[in-house]
Amino acid sequence: DIIHANGTILEKIDPYNHGQIEKNVKLEGNIMIGKNTILKSNVKIIGPTIIGEYCVIDEDSVIGPNTSIGNNCNISKCKVSESIIMDNCKIDSNIKIEESIIAYNSEIIMNYQNTDGKKFLLGEGTKIIF
Repeated sequence: DIIHANGTILEKIDPYNHGQIEKNVKLEGNIMIGKNTILKSNVKIIGPTIIGEYCVIDEDSVIGPNTSIGNNCNISKCKVSESIIMDNCKIDSNIKIEESIIAYNSEIIMNYQNTDGKKFLLGEGTKIIF
């Protein structure tokens, strides 16, 4: 499927970092970080993972493995694995997202903690507010 193919492709890309990494960030495995992307303190990235340009991965987020994040995304307080998040997405939620495809310009906001794994298949411009 698409998510499995994504992981296979990511494993073959040479790692790079064109972004900014703050203190106490943990990086494991094959990781690609795009231009002007910021990884805030206490973020953990598990490869293979690619993060596009002009993204902000906010404190206490965990990304990967087998995850692709497009350009201009803001990810805050969540765990994302085995997923594809396309350009211009915002996720501000204490949630665990797995095996998901989130299309362009989508937004997920949750105002309470939910550590259960969630699977999303979101079309372009979808907004989910819990």
